[in-house]
Amino acid sequence: MVTKLNVGLIGCGSIALSAHIPAMERLGELARLTWVCDIREAAARLTAGATGAEHWTTDYRQVLDDPAVDVVVITTPEFLHAEQALAAVEAGKPVLCEKPISATLAEADAMIGAAERTGVKLMIAHSRRFTRRYKEVRAVLDSGAIGAPVMIRENERRPRAQYAVLNLPVDIWQPDPERPREWKDLPEYSGGVARGHAIHEMDLFRWFAGSEARSVYAESNIVLEGREVPDTFSFMVEFENGTLAACDLYTQAPTGYPYYHQLEIYGTEGLLRARDSDMLAVSRFDQDGMSYPTAYESLLHINDAYVEEHRLFYEAVLNDGPVPLDPADARAALELSLAATRSAETGERVSLPLGAG
Repeated sequence: MVTKLNVGLIGCGSIALSAHIPAMERLGELARLTWVCDIREAAARLTAGATGAEHWTTDYRQVLDDPAVDVVVITTPEFLHAEQALAAVEAGKPVLCEKPISATLAEADAMIGAAERTGVKLMIAHSRRFTRRYKEVRAVLDSGAIGAPVMIRENERRPRAQYAVLNLPVDIWQPDPERPREWKDLPEYSGGVARGHAIHEMDLFRWFAGSEARSVYAESNIVLEGREVPDTFSFMVEFENGTLAACDLYTQAPTGYPYYHQLEIYGTEGLLRARDSDMLAVSRFDQDGMSYPTAYESLLHINDAYVEEHRLFYEAVLNDGPVPLDPADARAALELSLAATRSAETGERVSLPLGAG
């Protein structure tokens, strides 16, 4: 009986180095990282050296071809998720894939269909489902203490160079030497904040509202010069049970600005509020004004959230149980993000469902 899983990691970028690999290292009794892969040889080699992984490669198929690999963790850019997850599932390797599930609904349907057909486990890493703050919010809603949700609002602010404070040894991938921009800034590779960041709020809103969405209205903007996809986003969702949800998301705050989230839920019998500024250990006030410590590592208890999602995924594989987050929920969050993108582009409210396009 397998008691410890061999993990193959595909993608050695910022989210892998800052969140997923540290989570694996804290779960050494359940899993060990044996393969790392990145199309950048230097990134793959460096990551293998830093983690002690036995093998590194620039071709993810080598990871899937190794019969000793028990599970695969995919942390590549979103446009690659479907191709790599489908290949892993067909190879019989359970998959934990970063959000969003894919770039299109058709890709998401193919991934879910393949997992159902083969019986291979597929889980999408919506980390906020495993964050203590949001789990406590869900527990309060389940208790009925504030009645039925009427209005949900989350504001999110991110600094422009969000990973710079971590001093990671690998830069964010720039796919085109002729256009020196990160992949997140280019429409061929990224849907911008609607798919890359607001996907979190889309998932949380569905979870807290306890209902499917009826329609969404959104507006977007590009603040950073040279960027080709939105970096500023505002949207409102109407749910079938009458709950309204709204979010303002800004990703171009100055580099030194702390990560900031504020969630408020107004219920028929009360309200909830959870915000980052209440969760920082130290705030400083002096003649230069007010300053906060770097919030990234404590943001949403991020390290604990990733540890929890990895632990539950590994345990589901080891015990042959269900994964804790159904990929159908990840598909629904993607559908909302795509609908919001369409609304921002057309200036019109978009009804759901969208279909499988």
